[in-house]
Amino acid sequence: MLIQDNLILSRAEPSGNGGVQFLYRVGKFGVACVSRPREDVAHIDWEVDVIKYKNDKTVQYDLCHTTDLAKKTLRLRNDKAMNEFLQNAFDHFKLIQQS
Repeated sequence: MLIQDNLILSRAEPSGNGGVQFLYRVGKFGVACVSRPREDVAHIDWEVDVIKYKNDKTVQYDLCHTTDLAKKTLRLRNDKAMNEFLQNAFDHFKLIQQS
């Protein structure tokens, strides 16, 4: 189970390919993580992107591959790794907001 801190939305994966998406937010930055259906259900993984929200009032965002956290879409193999990444991301976002 993924942590709930800074979670703003969980929904069916919006492209219609199945799966679930979680959106997290700390200020203007966040994390979008998607778990899609796999043939081998024993291997659930997460596709993770750092995102930058377009404004404070909506969940519209752009991918942000210019941070020190991730220069591309990441693939994390389990909830434990995902939770560790989220915690690091939240700390990183708080630091860059203070700058």
